[in-house]
Amino acid sequence: MKKNISILGTLDTKREEVVFIKGIIESRGYSTTVIDVGPLGPPLNEPDVSNEKVAKLAGRELPELLRFGLRDQIMKSMGEGASRVLLNLFKDGRVDGVIGIGGNQGTAIASMGMKVLPIGFPKFIISTVASGDIRPYVGYKDIGIMFSVADLIGGPNSVTGPILLNAVSALLGMVEHGERISLQKGDNKIAISALGNTQPAVDHAMELLREKGFQVIAFHASGAGGSAMEELIEEGVFHGVLDLTPHELTEEVVEAGVYVPIRPGRLTSAGRLGIPQVVSLGGMEYLCFGPKESIPFKFRRRRIHMHNPYNANVKLSRSEMAKVGRTMANRLNEANGPSAVLVPLRGWSVYGAEGGPFHDSKAYEIFVQVLRSNLKKSVQFEEIDAQINDPVFVDSCVKILLNFIGGEKN
Repeated sequence: MKKNISILGTLDTKREEVVFIKGIIESRGYSTTVIDVGPLGPPLNEPDVSNEKVAKLAGRELPELLRFGLRDQIMKSMGEGASRVLLNLFKDGRVDGVIGIGGNQGTAIASMGMKVLPIGFPKFIISTVASGDIRPYVGYKDIGIMFSVADLIGGPNSVTGPILLNAVSALLGMVEHGERISLQKGDNKIAISALGNTQPAVDHAMELLREKGFQVIAFHASGAGGSAMEELIEEGVFHGVLDLTPHELTEEVVEAGVYVPIRPGRLTSAGRLGIPQVVSLGGMEYLCFGPKESIPFKFRRRRIHMHNPYNANVKLSRSEMAKVGRTMANRLNEANGPSAVLVPLRGWSVYGAEGGPFHDSKAYEIFVQVLRSNLKKSVQFEEIDAQINDPVFVDSCVKILLNFIGGEKN
């Protein structure tokens, strides 16, 4: 049976490009499923899944949607419908990869559709807007995206034709030679969260856990990394979690920074599923922004440290520290499995350690007092006279996690 590639395209504006892509894929021995996500009229060629069916799967009738819906509502509905088409195909085993093509709107619809597919499933978009801020489109999923260079109007030409061919080749390479993420239980995988400011701690923890036979997978606490970690925890990938750097929770609670988690709910998945977790406070004393001029005015009077010319870190206020501490306690209190919080009394990051630009013992005290007073007794709580990157602190974190999950694995 031929492998199948789904093609997402707005056939009202990108019909010729979609036909071109379809021809390339089928010439290489694959079957295709063309899904029309363009809302503005019937295409010249009949697709495999019509725009009317896409809208209907989102609970809307296309004529009514066009008559009464605002542009953003129309695009959202087509994106939701596309996600349902792809999910149904995936569940039935009738799709092996998906490719999308579009401008701003087509990219948005294609990405909304693809985000329902699991991490590791081949997905790719050719887009006119791929050289800009693509975070809203990619989110925390492994969506490959390629800039079209020239606009996708009037059919393939000497510039866009080779780019479309290369994009198809990239997707088919994933389909033929890629590998899905293993969801096997008992694989002894540990998730760990990291930032540059906690890298020494993470490196030491990974070394200790590997010596005990565990595979350790690190996630950068960048908003996307922690969100991906939470989803993979839900999918049963991990045996335990060492959340040394739950920085994203700070930005989620304060609702500011470039590392706000893409999916809300940091520090919830492991507890909900009863997966053993040890949590610390890495990077929770500051917010991350882009260049200095990108910092909102309300934060500009605070202590600022430039991580590099393109990234500014801004110290949290003491009232915000209390709010984040309370939220952390509330989320950990819901845990159905063994959980512990370890507090490094001498600092939570390179910048927050004694002598660092964000060290504030009073703010730490406020956070920890609120955290301790709100935690249930079922959550183990320990304070250690060290900073987070000291080996003695990491040793304690790893020791408790190993106790939770039963020690050494072969």
